[in-house]
Amino acid sequence: MTETELDDENQMTLADIDNIDDTDSDGDKYCVIVHQPTRRELGDASRSCLAHANQIVDGRGVDSTDRAKAGRNITTGELYDRAVPITGGGIAVGVVREPIVTNGVSVSEKTDDIRHVVVDSLNTLGEDHAEIRDRVETLVSAGVTVYLNDTAAEIDSANCDALLAGLLSLDKAGVELQREAEVQDVRDWIGSKELPDRGRAPLGFEYVDGELVTAENYDEVRAVLSLARADPDGDRELSKRKAADRLGVAPRTIGRALDNLARYGLEGEDTEE
Repeated sequence: MTETELDDENQMTLADIDNIDDTDSDGDKYCVIVHQPTRRELGDASRSCLAHANQIVDGRGVDSTDRAKAGRNITTGELYDRAVPITGGGIAVGVVREPIVTNGVSVSEKTDDIRHVVVDSLNTLGEDHAEIRDRVETLVSAGVTVYLNDTAAEIDSANCDALLAGLLSLDKAGVELQREAEVQDVRDWIGSKELPDRGRAPLGFEYVDGELVTAENYDEVRAVLSLARADPDGDRELSKRKAADRLGVAPRTIGRALDNLARYGLEGEDTEE
C-alpha cells in the first residue's frame, strides 16, 4: 500500500461524520484525538477520552461497554492507527502522530456540527508549540471547544488568546524549553479561574460517566499498597519508590494513596519511613 493510499484509508471524511447516528442528528457531535507512544497507553487514553466526551454530550456518545471494547481493540492493534466515525462523532488515534492528528483536526474544523474536540493532552496536537498554537487557533476559530483530558481544561474563544500568547512566549524561549514545558505552565499563564479542574482520579480509580469507579488495575494497586504501607514499627515490605516503579507512577502518587488506605479497604495509617 502506498503512502497516499494509507492516508486515504486513514482519512475520516466529512460524509462519514454527517451520517453518524442519525437519531441524534440534532445534537452537537464531537471528535476524540489521541496520540500515545505505545498501544497500551493509546488504548487506555482513548477509553478515558471517550468517557470524557460522553459526559460532554450528555450520554449520547459511546457507552461504557463499547468504550472498554474500543480500548481493548486499540491496545491489541485490531483497531490500528486511523481516524474513524463512532457513535455521536469520530475518533482519531495513533502511536504515530501523523496523519492521524491532521485528519482529526481537519474534520473537526470543517464539519459544522462538531462542536467538541477531546484530546488526551495539549502535546498531542503538535510536534512543537508553534504547531500546537496553529491547531488550537484553527479549532477555536471554527467554533470548537477543545478539552484536555489529562487536566480537564477547556479552551474556547474566551481564553484562547491567553493560551496562544503563552505558547508564543515558549517559542521565543527556545526549543529545549518548549519540550520541557508542561501543560500546567500553560494553565498558570491563563489563570485557574478560567480553566476549572475536576481533578485527577485517585490511583486505581477512573471517572466513568462522571462517577468515580474502580479501574482495571485496582486489584494490582491494592496489592502493591498492602506491601508498601508501613507496619507499626515503620517497616515496609516494599519501598515507596519500588511500589511506584511497579505501578508506573511517581513516588508522590504512592504517598497520596498511602495517606488514604481506607479507600482501598486497607486498615491502619501509613507512617513515614
